[in-house]
Amino acid sequence: TLDVTEPAQTAERRRSLEDPLARLPRIDLAYKTPSSASADPDALNVLATILSDGRSSRFYESIVRQQQLSTGVGASAGESRGPGLFRITATALPGKSLAELENAIDGEITRVQSAPVESWELEKARTAARRSLVNSLGSSLSKAIRLSQDALFYDSPGRINTQEARIAAVTIADVQRVARQYLVKTGRTVVLTEPRPLTTGGQR
Repeated sequence: TLDVTEPAQTAERRRSLEDPLARLPRIDLAYKTPSSASADPDALNVLATILSDGRSSRFYESIVRQQQLSTGVGASAGESRGPGLFRITATALPGKSLAELENAIDGEITRVQSAPVESWELEKARTAARRSLVNSLGSSLSKAIRLSQDALFYDSPGRINTQEARIAAVTIADVQRVARQYLVKTGRTVVLTEPRPLTTGGQR
């Protein structure tokens, strides 16, 4: 059996890059999470929906609409046989700094960790899960990929039939618990990408 374990991350990792092809600054945050075979991926998927799915999401309402720091902030919980990643990505609008954007993202993470999640947000996540399930069954290819992945990752090709029930079982307490447990600075890697400044010759 392949050993996919990793040492625990105990401190935040940060890296700054200059990209000659970038036009706007971008931030990528990746938080360490357990494998998809653990008990928490469903709650992490619900958390991602609450934070970033659509115009009613917390990131859109606060960071895009109110603070006008970005055109969109995305969050996703990846699926993995080994340790996983909860990823957040955002591009700063012209004139806005990555420091401002990072502070705003951190503020929304703190809020979901400490303030109650609304019942309508949980219901929205359940609706999104049902929509995702229907979409995944839209073609023979996507269905085959899903069945084979469930067989490989979980030794359970019929797992697709339990997705809606699993998401429906996620509670507000589950969402806040995984946010507090995994969205911590000591368990994340931050990559800040800035456009490379123009040279004196006018070329990047």
